[in-house]
Amino acid sequence: MSIDILKIPFQGEYIVQGDTIAKTLFTFTDEDIDLTTATIKMQIYNGNTRIIDVSNGSGITVIDSENFEIDEVLENDLPVGKHLGDLEITDEDGKRFTYFRVQYEVLKQYTV
Repeated sequence: MSIDILKIPFQGEYIVQGDTIAKTLFTFTDEDIDLTTATIKMQIYNGNTRIIDVSNGSGITVIDSENFEIDEVLENDLPVGKHLGDLEITDEDGKRFTYFRVQYEVLKQYTV
């Protein structure tokens, strides 16, 4: 069994270092979890260094029981390359589950 990898940006899109990263909307269809009472957390690493650390109210906005978004980042200072992490959700009973790996790919900015 393997865990799914969600690649950001999505096919046909790109992220350039320093540019704004658009918000990313997710629809979550696990009927056993109400996102309005859950904790959503995403951490992305460059090697062993955490470069993204977001959760409810701090980079993640819960819209309703089935939808949330990773908020827009106006000026990203992410390093160039492919960076991997996890998105996990903890339900109101404290049960925590990693739903998928997340991979951010950031391209080099050539203009200054």
